[in-house]
Amino acid sequence: MRNAKPHNENILDYLIRNGRRSKPSTNASYLILYAFLYKYLSDKLKNHLLQQFGAEGDDLKVFYLTTQGKAELKEMALNDLGYFFESYSTYIDQFIGDKFIGDLIDPGFLLDLKENIVFSKGNPCEEYFNTIIKTVEMQSKFYEMSYDSEQALRVSDFLLNVSKLDIEEREFTFQRCYDLMASSRQVRLLRTPDYITQILERIIISEKASSDCVYDPFMGDASTLVKVSQALNAPIYGKESRDLYYFYSLIKAFIYEYDFNDVFLKSEDAIQSMSFDDRLFDVIVSKIPNNFRYGRDAYRRQNLEAPNPNKNDIKEQLISKYDLSEFGQDEELLNALSILEKKVHAAEKSNILHFEGEYESLTDSEFLFVINMVNNLREDGIMAISVSQNFLFKKSLTTLRKFLTYENNYVDTIISLPEGISKSIRPEVIIIFRKNKNSDDILFIDFSKDYGTVQNRRIMPGMFRSNSIFSDKTLDKVIDVFTNRKTIDKFSQVVPLMDLEKNDFNLTVSRYVDTYEGVYIRLKDLKSDKRDISEKMDCLNEKIEMMMDELDINL
Repeated sequence: MRNAKPHNENILDYLIRNGRRSKPSTNASYLILYAFLYKYLSDKLKNHLLQQFGAEGDDLKVFYLTTQGKAELKEMALNDLGYFFESYSTYIDQFIGDKFIGDLIDPGFLLDLKENIVFSKGNPCEEYFNTIIKTVEMQSKFYEMSYDSEQALRVSDFLLNVSKLDIEEREFTFQRCYDLMASSRQVRLLRTPDYITQILERIIISEKASSDCVYDPFMGDASTLVKVSQALNAPIYGKESRDLYYFYSLIKAFIYEYDFNDVFLKSEDAIQSMSFDDRLFDVIVSKIPNNFRYGRDAYRRQNLEAPNPNKNDIKEQLISKYDLSEFGQDEELLNALSILEKKVHAAEKSNILHFEGEYESLTDSEFLFVINMVNNLREDGIMAISVSQNFLFKKSLTTLRKFLTYENNYVDTIISLPEGISKSIRPEVIIIFRKNKNSDDILFIDFSKDYGTVQNRRIMPGMFRSNSIFSDKTLDKVIDVFTNRKTIDKFSQVVPLMDLEKNDFNLTVSRYVDTYEGVYIRLKDLKSDKRDISEKMDCLNEKIEMMMDELDINL
């Protein structure tokens, strides 16, 4: 007898299968993700209050009916959770009962939570919540849906079923439901492959036991950023220009209960502005999107940049050094110091942000942002990115590769990933950067022929999607070679920077790590064999001609 599915899995299975029968809608995607946030905030608050007061659902309603009772609930909720619902009817189960009209939900479900939730003073998550509300109001068109429209029916049915999920179930967690729904046909959010996140995380934690800041300028679904940050117990810094991905990541922060004092996310395009508040980072990790939607016009909008972490210190330093504190309110002095400060910043940046000679063409490079990423790294920091293999050999990037390797010695290691593990059209490579390298070489690793995989359990049966990750044995070997810079036949090779010039700075791993398993034939031997064959053919032709003469055969 087959084991029964967990409660949450049954509901998610229905939602995913039902969604396959309908045409996807970008507008509905925002409502679908928002429904998960509404459910989570509602049940988390209600369950907490019921547990603290030892009450039943109806008892909680009674507390809301009295001024003193509601005040007690509010004080406890704001102190413990940082937010509170002003109206009992806002809780999702109560809302569903009050607002459903036949098979349709009142469009007011967007406004109800917005108008009845309050946050504790100074709670940093309030700003992100307001951004979520503004986004869903702007991107969705639920208010414009007629009550007999197919889309309104789908959203209503979805909200009804999401309200039945159990946020405390451990066997098939609510968080897992959220992630899987985001990958489904209804939302179509392309997640970072788990094997990419897996190897990036292992590389970083092999070098860092902890960190005070991790940055992902192309965070996508934020899975890599979160995984690495959690492993290092570090604050999260991220940028994402695509609205749906940023929206998804903000809701994820609530559902996964991030500490919002350590969450710093921006809806910005890192291609145009890599710097994050002029901060230098201990760790930068990112999967560079393969299908940039930016186009050549976006490349032209790139500017070479470097953060200035001391941008606010110069004025204070001058006032302190020259004992100008008594003139601290002098407007003319402050203006003069501000002008001086700007000139110092401009002078500092001109030394960093200037290409000369053959490198002047880099200002038009489509991957100029990679230099900006390195510029945002601390001297003792580490940067690991996943990028298309095209980056290693594309002719237009030759000068950029020379700048990053031969000129500045930023590239530490290049790892070629197996092609068979993913259906990705463009195979990926991992590139590790450092600023403080103590050797003039690059480690190349190619484990495309020597690897093992296991199936990651996160993919739900019926989604028809492979989700393989590397085995521990495979990763242990890669990390051992990376950490100790080992050379292993047909697996890895340490290559001096001078050797790169011989290959015109083509960094394709197969040029430096020979994984060929066949038999090599030397050109000299091939020529000798050809000569022997030709001689035998000449001898054979002579014999044939003699036999034809003896038989008096003329052709």
